[in-house]
Amino acid sequence: MRQQFSNEETVLPVELPLWSALTTKEQMRRFELLRLAFFVLKLRKLEQRQREGQDATKEGQSPLHAEHEFRCSLLRHVIFQQMITLSSLDAHEQAMELISMCRL
Repeated sequence: MRQQFSNEETVLPVELPLWSALTTKEQMRRFELLRLAFFVLKLRKLEQRQREGQDATKEGQSPLHAEHEFRCSLLRHVIFQQMITLSSLDAHEQAMELISMCRL
């Protein structure tokens, strides 16, 4: 299955070398917090684009609007899953602080 991406949203596969495995709880916590920050910032960017698009067109529902809503929904789900992971790593408070900082 092949996906199409716009030029500015190209996704490149990233593989971590075996020697860089996360071994301590602190390393896992930091890595998961970094992932959370990425997802929250990406959601903020999509929501901002959606607001700008609505202001420009004022037409309501469009295929582009539906696509943005779908992507935002997926990111919200991923953020929720990250919160569960971070809670299990005793980093719930840090995650909440990170989310509030990224949403400004």
